[in-house]
Amino acid sequence: MSNSRGNRLTRSLRAAALPALAGLAVSAPTETLAQTLVWSDEFDGTSLNSSNWEPLFGTGTAYGLPAGWGNNELQYYTDRPQNVYVQNGQLHIVARSENYAGSNYTSARLRTRNLQEFLYGRIEARIKLPSGQGIWPAFWMLPTGSPYGGWASGGEIDIMESTNFADEIYGTIHFGGNWPNNTYNGGTIITGEDFSQDFHVYAIEWRPTEIRWFLDGQQYYVLQNNQWYSDGAPGNPLAPFDSPFHLLLNVAVGGNFPGNPNGGAGFPMEMVVDWVRVYELGSQAPFDNTPLVIPGRIEAEEYDLGGPGLAYFDADASNNGGQFRPDEGVDIEAASPTGFNVGWLRQGEWIEYTADVQYPGRYRVTSRVASNNAGGGEFRLELDGSALTGPIAAPGTGGWQNWTTVQSTLELPAGEVEIRFQNLGTDAQSFNIDWFEFEFLSCLGDANGDLFVNFTDVTEVLGNWLNSYSPGSGIGDANLDGIVDFSDLTTILSNWLATCD
Repeated sequence: MSNSRGNRLTRSLRAAALPALAGLAVSAPTETLAQTLVWSDEFDGTSLNSSNWEPLFGTGTAYGLPAGWGNNELQYYTDRPQNVYVQNGQLHIVARSENYAGSNYTSARLRTRNLQEFLYGRIEARIKLPSGQGIWPAFWMLPTGSPYGGWASGGEIDIMESTNFADEIYGTIHFGGNWPNNTYNGGTIITGEDFSQDFHVYAIEWRPTEIRWFLDGQQYYVLQNNQWYSDGAPGNPLAPFDSPFHLLLNVAVGGNFPGNPNGGAGFPMEMVVDWVRVYELGSQAPFDNTPLVIPGRIEAEEYDLGGPGLAYFDADASNNGGQFRPDEGVDIEAASPTGFNVGWLRQGEWIEYTADVQYPGRYRVTSRVASNNAGGGEFRLELDGSALTGPIAAPGTGGWQNWTTVQSTLELPAGEVEIRFQNLGTDAQSFNIDWFEFEFLSCLGDANGDLFVNFTDVTEVLGNWLNSYSPGSGIGDANLDGIVDFSDLTTILSNWLATCD
């Protein structure tokens, strides 16, 4: 349900294309338990709550759209009680056949723009749909102040749409470029029911890297972030669905998607909404849904998904650099000569990175840092609350983009881990960080450096037993304590046949 004339093309294509997905198999129950209810409207008052909903008016021209709301729709939207009212704990949106302000139909369209806006979560509503030729009810979302441009470069999420006789439910996203360079993706579900006969719960679970559609708790479609993009952010794999969106509820009449009423529709027809609810899902995941690989480089801006308190802590709520993931709180700016860096790190701030460590053992970590603050700052890396490194100094470099590198060593287990960058600086210190480079040095238990832990390592230790040993060489020092002795045999035995390569 777009607010742009681009939908003239989109909907006419959809009418032909999406029904091919009809009958898409409904998966087994996969509904994620939502953690926290963050907002709802139960419609338990006597009138529409103006703190939640704003009615829209007319045919679209008052909002910069061509008449017909960009889709050749026939209705004139009003806030009259004939078209929208609250009664007995339910919201009613009523489409009527009547001559009003030059249109032959009236209805209502409500939005939460600048009132209630959301970035990620489970968004759901319990709705009873209207049914009839030319009728088009929708529960959907649009961006507010999109940083990526207009429709559909800024995105659109259709949680539920139905057309005509309420026997098919559509879940769709719109994205790509500004009209006419927009595109879409989505699925439908047909269960054999008439969705106008009873209430059903329509929902999405919206995470940074995926959107899932649900009907009565059953998932019927999912899209991953590699299936969408925005021309307004070619370097951002999460755009355009990583900025706040607001909700819309409306019933359109006619238009490109459903076609027009044929005289047989039984007006008035109404959509009844029992409630609308938004939950915080509260989960942490690696950026772009793929753990970063160690050994290798971790770009500082590719911190985990999940938001404040889960993936990061930042001293203020906004992205002061305004670059890359602009609606999250971590300060990110363009780096010299290319890419992005996390900027102006302040006291107590931290960021987490999910990584896949290929080999257990010792690593050298090199970090690219810069600071216009003469005192620079310092940080360390942590694993499960324990320090992996001592304090690492980030010196003053005479400019926020005057880069230098600093190094430390650390030991890591193999497998998936969450590494925390923890700023240790005082309130008077601040610095930037661009990336972390992890270089593999030696495998824990691998005394002879062949990347395997086996009996030959025992031979290596015995051959070096009590001989002079050069700290840092790693030869024979299976437990990395700086000496070659009996404890190295214990380490080898505990890691017997563990493979580093």
